[in-house]
Amino acid sequence: MPTDSHTHDRKRIQEFVINQIESIGVEKDYVSLDDTLDTLGLDSLDVVELSQTVKKKLGIPVKPGDFVDTVTISDVLSVICERAETV
Repeated sequence: MPTDSHTHDRKRIQEFVINQIESIGVEKDYVSLDDTLDTLGLDSLDVVELSQTVKKKLGIPVKPGDFVDTVTISDVLSVICERAETV
């Protein structure tokens, strides 16, 4: 569980998500919030990994199924930020 109350602000979540995408092999300089998951080459297994990492490292209760209707990085951030508000 995060101990820093600022951990759940959108900017920090955005930085975290982009860093995770970068760790999958996508160049950080090329990631835009409007990029689609497909454009970045992210598949369902990458989304599962991202959801597990968000839950483990940020303590935000997300599940892979939460991202079924997400298309862009912005959509992913919106889902995570909504779940962060419930923590």
